[in-house]
Amino acid sequence: MPTDRPSDPLPVQIANKLRARIEDGKLPQGGKLPSQRALAEDFKVSRETIRGALDRLESEGFIKTRQGARSEVTRAAEVSAPGEEADEISVVRSRQIHTDARSDDAAARSLESVIERAFLAKDVTLDAFSLTTESLGRYLGKQLDAVGRGDLRPDSIRLRLMLPSGDSPLAYPAAVDQGDSRPFERWDLSAKGHLTTLKNTISMVSDSHRSTTDIRLEVKRLHSVTPQVKIYILNNETLLHGVYALVERNMILDDDSVVPALDVLGLQSNLFHYSATDTNTQGPLHFTEYQAMFEGLWRHAHGTLSVYPSADE
Repeated sequence: MPTDRPSDPLPVQIANKLRARIEDGKLPQGGKLPSQRALAEDFKVSRETIRGALDRLESEGFIKTRQGARSEVTRAAEVSAPGEEADEISVVRSRQIHTDARSDDAAARSLESVIERAFLAKDVTLDAFSLTTESLGRYLGKQLDAVGRGDLRPDSIRLRLMLPSGDSPLAYPAAVDQGDSRPFERWDLSAKGHLTTLKNTISMVSDSHRSTTDIRLEVKRLHSVTPQVKIYILNNETLLHGVYALVERNMILDDDSVVPALDVLGLQSNLFHYSATDTNTQGPLHFTEYQAMFEGLWRHAHGTLSVYPSADE
């Protein structure tokens, strides 16, 4: 059973506590979880934090949300092997995976483990293109906390993130009724919140007396762009990419109202792994193509660029 650490993000800590209640039978299979509002009051956190915890539990197979109702406890679809942590963003072994990785690299990976490995480098680089920084930010936060404590000591960290600007409605998430802007407003608030959390983490690391790492975050907010894929490029050698699958679902808003919406499977989407150095596969070709796609958008697409810490900090 996972144990909480001070560096664990709040959604992870709450997911661990709810998972323990499920495993102990306090929340039986087939039973309903309390409402998001009740859980937020119980744990004294925001509704956004509760949603993150529930997303994690649903991806692990412990719960399922149906048609805007309260989450239902279900049996896990697949139990992880001993010592293998279930993760909501995994490169899974299944018939649906498309990879030409070598057999010794074919084991299931998680975004968390790939980022952990990347932060062992002397100079860490990460380029990312996605709808929000939610999934990425939680794992970056853990590594950045370790840098701030002095447990990890890379010489430099360079992060480049590309996100939609939020200056106009996106193709998704969006209400089925095009006159209802609430799903977009919910996304915009969430995206800004996750980005602010990441910036605050970086600020604390930069101010830490235990860290000598030179850290820089650049954020480009693209105008009139809705990502169809998520891309992570780490240390100029590792590529992770996934597809945003569009679905129609009932979205629960902060006031517990339900809106039929077009949304994407973000936390539940697969990621596919390629290495720029694995010359026995097509990994280098995939890496080159996606890197060129990222660089083209970064250099030429219209948007606003922000840098943290800023020059006057």
